[in-house]
Amino acid sequence: MKSETLILVQILLPLVGAVLFFIAKLMKNQNLRRIVEVAGGIVGLFLPLVILMLLYPMVNKSSIRFFVGNQNPLIGIALHFDGMSWLLSIMGFISASIAWLYSRTAGPKSQEFSALFLIQTFALTATASSADLFNLFVCFEILGIASYALTAFSGKGRAYMAAFSYMAVSSTAMAIFLLGVFGIYRITGSLSYDGIARYITEVYSEGQIVGIGLSLVCIVVATAVRVAILPVYGWLPEAHASAPHAISAVLSGVLIKVPLFALGRFLFLLMSNVSAIDIIFKEVLDVLKFSGTLTALVAVIFALSQKEAKRLLAYHSVSQIGYVVSAWAIASPVAIAAAWMHAFYHALFKGLLFLSIGCVTDAAGSKDVYTIRNAYKTGVVPTVSFFIGALSISAFPPFNGFASKAAISYLHKGSWEYVILSLASIGTVASMFKLSRIFWPIKSKEKIETFTDNPIRITGFWLKFSLLFFSIACLMTGLFAPQIGALAGSLVGSQQNPVSGKLYTFNSLQGTILLFVQGIALYLMVTSPLGKRITHSIEARRPSFAGLLFAFALGLGMLGGLVLLRH
Repeated sequence: MKSETLILVQILLPLVGAVLFFIAKLMKNQNLRRIVEVAGGIVGLFLPLVILMLLYPMVNKSSIRFFVGNQNPLIGIALHFDGMSWLLSIMGFISASIAWLYSRTAGPKSQEFSALFLIQTFALTATASSADLFNLFVCFEILGIASYALTAFSGKGRAYMAAFSYMAVSSTAMAIFLLGVFGIYRITGSLSYDGIARYITEVYSEGQIVGIGLSLVCIVVATAVRVAILPVYGWLPEAHASAPHAISAVLSGVLIKVPLFALGRFLFLLMSNVSAIDIIFKEVLDVLKFSGTLTALVAVIFALSQKEAKRLLAYHSVSQIGYVVSAWAIASPVAIAAAWMHAFYHALFKGLLFLSIGCVTDAAGSKDVYTIRNAYKTGVVPTVSFFIGALSISAFPPFNGFASKAAISYLHKGSWEYVILSLASIGTVASMFKLSRIFWPIKSKEKIETFTDNPIRITGFWLKFSLLFFSIACLMTGLFAPQIGALAGSLVGSQQNPVSGKLYTFNSLQGTILLFVQGIALYLMVTSPLGKRITHSIEARRPSFAGLLFAFALGLGMLGGLVLLRH
């Protein structure tokens, strides 16, 4: 089978799976319906993983460019499947597959949910391979529409409001994105990445560079909304906290990262081919690096202030994407490899945290970290899974978060970003201590509203399988981090492994011990009477819709002004 055909098949298989779930919905025979549902899951989520294994030799240090159906470049859909496409697709399908299996036990179990879930997965892998701006816009829109519906799938009023806020902000951003696409097409007459780069290289005038720069700013800021960094992250915590647990795992683990790397494939191509664009957007990337670094710290402060377990984890997703953006914005191959590694590792440990905390809070009947205790009685698997996820996000060796954060820290060593990210790491440890309270035994004098004295034992094969898979993955990807770093580096064209071969040394262990001591000290400060008053006041500050739009306009104006002043 031709490589182009394999690429199209792995992109379209999730849609085939979605169709099978819609067919299953129409069937009256329950046994036949189950068979078709299983077939839909296998075809839509697991078969693409097999195809990706077949595609790996074809994209290792190479890439495949083509127009779907060999259409005219003016009207055809351009696809470019390279190492980054492969990395994003493998991250998406692994996370989506395990989250979907979890939903077969914990819910939602309906055919409509699975069909929407697969449509979202299709949009993820299509985004990873897109090589023209309009196709990228369409993929972003499909991602958004599926995500709005899945966020609201719990059927609660809070979930509806979160989905509406997400939709309103995201739709506004996509309108600006489309304006940027129109601006570039109006100047270059092309929508394909290669066609745009070729025009700018050969034909452009000085006046056109300003127009292209402003159009790119529209695209960058609109994408930043989907990625959820300062100052346009406010929609994410409520949306991810309100969504079903399986959707929270995919939204936080994959959905907010794929647009970032998809943008990079276009932006870095232009910067490498056009010196004028490179000069202007190096400063734009510096702004994004600053924003990402600050996001890591600010979001962890908000996470530490939350009393609701899933909202605490949602703010941590914002914080961790800050780490990713701070590395991605360096724009070197080794930095992009390090950014992908942390994105992938975050998908694993954040998926584990959302799924383990989700089933525990469901069993307890509450999400309040101050009022749940004895959650360890829900079972060994969810308890151990949570602590593996907590150690991973806290960068405790040999779990994966230690390796990816070490790779990013090395990129920033000696800079102010290194200091800020170190402070964010201390906050992460403190907030994981806070979240772990729900597993602690109750004190005799402690007044607890929700006391899980005889909690529901968490059962279900696929639920436990999902937790165990993510747990083992967090450990194994940490132990084999140098090999995974070498793989990522090779696929993105880096001559350097982002992960040092001497990862687990005595000095690194000393640093980890110091980090945990500082984290525990911060936790004790936060849980003191004064600390509680401060964190409660921070928690009460919820982002408004007007504030989100103002932040979006502010980011657009600042970057647009930077382009005009720099040129």
